[in-house]
Amino acid sequence: MAGLTGAEEVVDGCGRDRSVPDVVANGRLLFLLCRATQGDVAAARVAVARVVPALVMKTAAHCRTAGRGFDTVFDELLASAWIVVTTYPVERRPEKTWINIVLDTERAVFGRQRLVDRLTTLVPPPVLAEHLTIHRTASASHDDRVGDPLLELVDLLAAGRRLGLSDAALNILVEFGIDGLSSHQVAARDGVTDRAVRLRRQRAVTELATLLGLRDSTGSASPRAAGAGAKAYPHHRPGSRQARPDGRAA
Repeated sequence: MAGLTGAEEVVDGCGRDRSVPDVVANGRLLFLLCRATQGDVAAARVAVARVVPALVMKTAAHCRTAGRGFDTVFDELLASAWIVVTTYPVERRPEKTWINIVLDTERAVFGRQRLVDRLTTLVPPPVLAEHLTIHRTASASHDDRVGDPLLELVDLLAAGRRLGLSDAALNILVEFGIDGLSSHQVAARDGVTDRAVRLRRQRAVTELATLLGLRDSTGSASPRAAGAGAKAYPHHRPGSRQARPDGRAA
């Protein structure tokens, strides 16, 4: 810490100033962590201050996905960061200390984030509804008869929901048709097989098609229903045997 005067210069010297070499910044922060684990409150405060910019970014991200207030999320992360700093395993994890603090803090509050969640951007229903209204207004004013597949799917799901589409069916159709997830991603997230996810999707499309009556003359789902993400199969009538995907009776 030679040559650094004041808490702000120490924080900058620990890497907040990106011009400081990583090796030097990490060594300084590791020194503060050693002191913090020994009960040095001032060292702990400086170490926490080093990761505050990253915690602000994490707070903003979790506010968007969790629908919670910024102050509430930030306070939780800040309190967790203090615990992480004062209990940091300096001997076992001496490298990339500031990153470790941020990740440990986030996991302590929100758990380990799944890869599929990091790669997925969920569109809130109000945004979809607003987009749908704007699109319809523009289409009407320009006499545009070409449908937007995404908006058509939103229409189908909204209509199905009004008719009693189940939560499970709605969720899986949104994940495939709007979020753009693959069966492999959903299977990895839920800890099931790809086949189980595909069957779940098929049941959801069948439920939606049945509610909306989207059947053509052959008994298959219409193109609009197929756009929800999978093929649909004929109605299961009381006393009849439902057809399997391979064409044989179940």
